[in-house]
Amino acid sequence: MNFVILDLEWNSSYSKKSKGFMSEIIEFGAVKFNEQFEIIDKFSMLITPQVSKKLSGKVRELTNISSEELLKGGAVYTHVLSKFKKFLGKDILMTWGTCDILAIMENTRYYEKHDRIDFISAYCDLQYYCADVLGVYNAGQQLGLAPAAELIGLDLTDIVQHRALQDSMLSMAIFKNLYDPERFERFVETSDELHYRLTFKSYFLTDINDPLVNKDEFGFTCDKCGLKMDALTDWSAKSRGFSATLYCSNCRQKMTGKVKFKINYNGMSIKKKLVPFVEPSEEKQENKEQHE
Repeated sequence: MNFVILDLEWNSSYSKKSKGFMSEIIEFGAVKFNEQFEIIDKFSMLITPQVSKKLSGKVRELTNISSEELLKGGAVYTHVLSKFKKFLGKDILMTWGTCDILAIMENTRYYEKHDRIDFISAYCDLQYYCADVLGVYNAGQQLGLAPAAELIGLDLTDIVQHRALQDSMLSMAIFKNLYDPERFERFVETSDELHYRLTFKSYFLTDINDPLVNKDEFGFTCDKCGLKMDALTDWSAKSRGFSATLYCSNCRQKMTGKVKFKINYNGMSIKKKLVPFVEPSEEKQENKEQHE
């Protein structure tokens, strides 16, 4: 079994055709190696930008790539992608996070009118795997390449960063320190699984009769005494969720209960909260003042 770690550099370019900004890829860099971490081959190609000829100052500063270098030494995106597909073959592809895969999908959609990534036989999000092994996974915060290297004691003093091939080599060094064959297998997914996960659109349930809406979640306890609250009104759809007026007979207070059911790729998340009750007339007045 061989592995390929891919890293990309891109420029934020405004597309008149798409009427918005896109991550225009300007460099591919990858390293191929076996389970003994012996390097088999390397891949490095620049891409001549078609959407925007001007590189942002931040990209020039981070990568030291110039517009002139891309124009003279680069190739068109479709040619570079074709070359990389042959380089990858049927080996396991890894990237540090899924941003690079999303960039490939975005650029392929722009140039070839589709976003298929079916050239990938197997894939692993190396960032996710390493964060899990290190015990620092946080759904709300991503583990950077340099912080990961520091966590395992790699010296970054003489390592060039923010160039595609060099970053793929750094990813390989981190992976070598954290590789566990059995654990790694649990993080490998197919091209279809990856594409479905990356294109899945989360959504809220807004139909109270939807079988996925668990009515038990509409139960609330008073935030003061902890006793069960009674619903004074029916639960109704509002603001991508459901709400009702609740009453605690012990504390004699009204509250508004709010419940949101969100369908994500990994399942359903439910958010519940109690907020102070506001009379409908007062609420309308508050909304009116906020919009004036």
